[in-house]
Amino acid sequence: MDPKLLLLGCTFGAVTLIAYLASMLLLRSGEDRALRSRLTGLETEAPAEEGKSRFVSLFDRVSQAAAKPFMPKSREKQSALRRDLGYAGIYSPSAIKLMTACKFICLIAGLGCGYLLDWMMGTSMLALPLGGIIGYLAPRLWMRLAVKSNQKALNYGLPDALDLMVVCVEAGLTIDAAMQRVGQEMQIAHPCVSRELSIAHMETRVGLSRAESLKNLGTRTGSTAFQSLAAMLVQADRFGTSIASALRVHAESLRANRQHAAEELAAKASVKMSFPLVLFIFPATFIVLAGPTVIGLMNSALFQ
Repeated sequence: MDPKLLLLGCTFGAVTLIAYLASMLLLRSGEDRALRSRLTGLETEAPAEEGKSRFVSLFDRVSQAAAKPFMPKSREKQSALRRDLGYAGIYSPSAIKLMTACKFICLIAGLGCGYLLDWMMGTSMLALPLGGIIGYLAPRLWMRLAVKSNQKALNYGLPDALDLMVVCVEAGLTIDAAMQRVGQEMQIAHPCVSRELSIAHMETRVGLSRAESLKNLGTRTGSTAFQSLAAMLVQADRFGTSIASALRVHAESLRANRQHAAEELAAKASVKMSFPLVLFIFPATFIVLAGPTVIGLMNSALFQ
């Protein structure tokens, strides 16, 4: 193997490992601090800008300057990008600029890495366009993964939030107060659900009606579970039915759907395991079982 290529791979792996360990330490320290504050009884709200380093602020300024020439001009494209960011749980006003800047920066980085690979491997500009395409599509792929992860977290934590909301409503709280309380209590266990409920409660405090805030909750998240929850609460409020019983039934239905999804994944596991079984396990098994026999046969008088 080429020593330069080996050195490049080792350097990239070391930098990636250091960045991963640093991010894990930072995130774990924030989670431990929030859990420690919760256990000691201190009601502290972690601000969004807490712990923001100078490097992050410098990156924000550079990314906004790089995204300015490439910002989408039409409102349709901006609204579509803002909608996708909302589905991923990102509501920052500068998220569109950062996303556009990441596309440009990743494109330049991909072209640079492709040119470096072409220079080290001696190829005639084969990795240059491939690196540019990968760099340009990497932020979009990351956004899709973020949307999928956020939707999964919302669907997973909503039944538990509804159970707490049932307890709050049966204790005498209104829907708005129950949403606020549940949003505070679910901040550590399910932060995505807590964020959405807190936003919905904040909208009611600034003057929106409960029906409008619930409708915005379903539209903002893009989750079918939250949309059905919003429709159920609006209908229960309109027709005067019991909110607690409706929430309990809805929580049971969501939990049943979650169990069915888990059973479906368990049923698909056997089919997914067939590919690594055929490609990796069966050849190794055949080599271990038939290897000595083949070696003895090759050393016999029949093949001498």
